[in-house]
Amino acid sequence: MPPIITVPAANGASHTTAYNFVPTNAHGTHPAISNISQWKVTVTTAISGGGTLKTQTTWKTVPISTCLVTGLPADNGFYYCQVIYRKSDGSTWVGTSNYFRSQPS
Repeated sequence: MPPIITVPAANGASHTTAYNFVPTNAHGTHPAISNISQWKVTVTTAISGGGTLKTQTTWKTVPISTCLVTGLPADNGFYYCQVIYRKSDGSTWVGTSNYFRSQPS
């Protein structure tokens, strides 16, 4: 299973327009999938990459690690964050989504 967002926790909250999101392997440490070349975090209004995109990071190279996400709405709304993966062949897929509340400071 690919990494999932654990901070903010499911049904948790971010506090301000910038927040450190923490992707963590769901089953402990294991080798990265060999054909993953890049990844990014998105924040949307719907699960699995759907809905309206609120913000996203730039594409990052592996390994997957904690990253700062800026441009969060901080409007007390609920959003989905997920990791998007890009394979070496250019195709992408969406990792497991996490529902959280984007709160002001």
